[in-house]
Order: sequence, then C-alpha cells, then structure tokens
Amino acid sequence: MNLLPIFDALMLEQNLTRAAIKLHMSQPAVSAALKRLRATYEDELFIRTAKGLRPTERALSLHPSIHQALTTVRSGLQQTPFNYRKAEQEFSIVMPDVVETLMIPGFSEWLREYAPGIKLTVLPDESEMTTRMISNGEVDLIIDYLPVESPNYVTQPISEEELVIIVGKHNKKIGNAISEKSFQTLPQVSLLRGNPMGSPMERLARPQKLQRNICLRIPHLSSFPYVVSTTDLIGVVPARMMHSAHYKALPVRMLKLPMAFPKVLLQLTWHKSQTVNPAHRWVREKILELYPTLGK
Repeated sequence: MNLLPIFDALMLEQNLTRAAIKLHMSQPAVSAALKRLRATYEDELFIRTAKGLRPTERALSLHPSIHQALTTVRSGLQQTPFNYRKAEQEFSIVMPDVVETLMIPGFSEWLREYAPGIKLTVLPDESEMTTRMISNGEVDLIIDYLPVESPNYVTQPISEEELVIIVGKHNKKIGNAISEKSFQTLPQVSLLRGNPMGSPMERLARPQKLQRNICLRIPHLSSFPYVVSTTDLIGVVPARMMHSAHYKALPVRMLKLPMAFPKVLLQLTWHKSQTVNPAHRWVREKILELYPTLGK
C-alpha cells in the first residue's frame, strides 16, 4: 500500500524529481520504490525519456483504479469541511473557447474576492489527450457540449441552450427567416476540421447528414460573431452566447434555424474518483451556482 502513493505521484508528475518533491522524499528513495513497483507488477511501468518518464500501457491501465482508491482514502481522512476562503489550491478545467469567454472573467473575479487562494488553469478542448489527462489527474474538470463516453466519468448538466443562426446586420440578402434549402446553400463559417469535437451545430448535423456550404473554417467558435458582422457569411452558435455582454454591441442579428434541432446541453464532467473530494465538490457546485449569471 505504501508504494501506491509513489506510483500515483510518478504518474501525475511523470518526472522523478518532481514526484520526489511532491512526496517529500529523496530521489534515491523514490527510485528504490520504483524498482519495487516494477518487481511487483512485473513491468517496466515508466520509460526514461529526454522529457522525463513515459508510462507504459500497463501503468496507464493501472492508474485510474489506484488513483481512485487513494482519493477515496484521502477524502475519508479529511474530516473538516473545505474552507474555500483560506484554501490554497489550483484547479484545471478544459472548456471550449466560447465558454471561456462567457464564464472565466466573472468566475475569476468572484474567486479573487471570496476565495483568493483558489487558482484556475483553463485548457482548450482541442486535444484528443483530454480524457487521458483527466484520468491521470492532470485535469480536474471538463465543460463541454458533449459528455465523455466512459463509465469512469460522471456528468452533470450545466445549462440547456438553443442554437441560432447569426447574420450580419449589413447583409441585406437575408430577410427575417431562412428556408432549409437556403440554409444549406448560403456561405457559412464553421470550425476547423482539425477540432476533434466540432461545434455544437456540427455535432447535431452529423447524424442527420445535413449539407452545408462551408466557405471558412476557423479555430474558435467565439470568433464567429466578429466574422459574420463584417462578411456575408452566416454561422450557427448557442443563443446564450449572443445574449451576453461580449457580443450585444456587435452588428449581428439572430434568426431561427429552419429545421428542428434539439437544444444543446452544456455539461460538467469529472473522473468519478473525484466525486467525494471536498475541494473538487466545492468547485463543481460553485460553477453550477454561478454559471447562469456569468457573462451577462
């Protein structure tokens, strides 16, 4: 059992020196523990590289259950409630750029006033490594329009949002409504193909095989209104985005989609090993509480 926290630290840090510092141990002691771990699991577990330690497939498969067990034990030992006013802790959150634009300024301001020791690191949702990062404990939370499809993760809805078409006010070719045929032929802005998740519209349109005339692909959904406001392109975005203070002043109008589409669900996802962690639970509850008012 004493070897498991060392294995967990090596997985999280993937660097012998940083793991030793985190564990308050000497490097030789951590190296000796790693030798015992290798003998116990009959696997190399970590390969030395120029950048540090690279976990083997065996180590990657072992870590989620070990990390969860250690988290449960540590949470059980923590008898006092999480004191956010005095706590010193950092949380990393993966989210789309548009959610970052709407949420982070207000949330960061709230933390600075009421929980000054709580720090945030925001990561883009463009990496296919996201699920592995959260499994390894490198990421605390994911906020996105699609849940992580895995029994190891827990998902909770944040808000349900309607999709709308955005059109530049200068665009006189388009009236107060768009037909389905026109929607499929009008020039549109969309997200880069390299984005593995895609925009909310693309995720809903994909199963229906809806044809769209994509003339411009850009990396950030939050830039759609600026592009639309100065071109003849149209775009599809969550309506809440356009009701925010960030975009109200732009010369852009909203139109309803000509076809029936379900609302998109913005969701909060975390590894189930963190469910009972008091600090983790606090930041999740605070996001759910504040999100409806952020960005307005």
